[in-house]
Amino acid sequence: MGAVNVPVGENGAGKSTLMKVIAGVETLAEGRIEMVGREGRFRTKSEAVGQGIAIVFQEVNLFPDMTVAENICIAHEPTRAGVDIDCAAQNDATRALMQRLKQHIDPDTPLHHLRVGQQQIVEIAKALAQDARVLIPDEPTSSLSAAEVEVLFRVIADLKAQGVGIVYISNRLEELIRIGDDITVLRDGAVTGARPMAGVDIPLIVQVMIGGGSKEFPRTEPPRFGDEVFRAEDICLPRAGGGFSVDHVSLSVRAGEIVGLYGLMGASRTEFVECVMAQHPLSSGRFFVAGKPLTERDVAGRIARGIVLIPKDRKRDGLVQIMAIRENQMSTS
Repeated sequence: MGAVNVPVGENGAGKSTLMKVIAGVETLAEGRIEMVGREGRFRTKSEAVGQGIAIVFQEVNLFPDMTVAENICIAHEPTRAGVDIDCAAQNDATRALMQRLKQHIDPDTPLHHLRVGQQQIVEIAKALAQDARVLIPDEPTSSLSAAEVEVLFRVIADLKAQGVGIVYISNRLEELIRIGDDITVLRDGAVTGARPMAGVDIPLIVQVMIGGGSKEFPRTEPPRFGDEVFRAEDICLPRAGGGFSVDHVSLSVRAGEIVGLYGLMGASRTEFVECVMAQHPLSSGRFFVAGKPLTERDVAGRIARGIVLIPKDRKRDGLVQIMAIRENQMSTS
């Protein structure tokens, strides 16, 4: 019977780095890793995979111009007599994994056609395809909808029943309490405690993470906001096939105010902010900045008016990864 161990710690405590060492992404400097009572030292991720260790990274590491099936089966493609890739078998294996994850994703779909959340599902399927004995999901639910999270938890329960050991990393503490069997506490790169999850609640996790009780500073006076700095009126974005993806949305933001946009995957939160940045020419409605109409029709014009979007898929839409940090910073100046 497998078990789920949940490492906890503040940002920078060393959780992800430790997992990278276990998965062969980072080189072990000191100490030892044991698999089934035998020492294992992995110089590459491939060596770790060969020993049954699979990691699902928070940032997807897939090939956007390849299909879903090609991404899932890469480096262990089924072949016909060892001569060429058996595409039919590859697609069948992918369909089985998608069915297991309750997803309707065609194996022949190019990866870049999928939403970020769907790409995360493909990353999880890729790990499952490796028949791992140890599975390490690093923030696997960060881009998933509530329904997809439930499917993932059912898969984890199935893997536990099959004897797979799971190291589950998440900043969503309620998830850790729900699926964890054991908890390991890291602080400043060192393990400071470990215990079974029975009897552990969120306040206790916070206490062991930061070394004391959480400090709350409730607001003692009502907030004081300034004048309106941004307004959206009646924003619409037509959906292919009829209807609206963004359906007559209006909102206002005042100086010093934070307005949250909430909704499950597919609720068109991303599409709305893309309309703000002039990324959808077919959208309609009006925007105002400091009371003046926002008439610029391109992204550069919107940036010049002081509007900036940090996109959900920062690797693809927010950065030019072959350019230096300095060049990325100055590219819109």
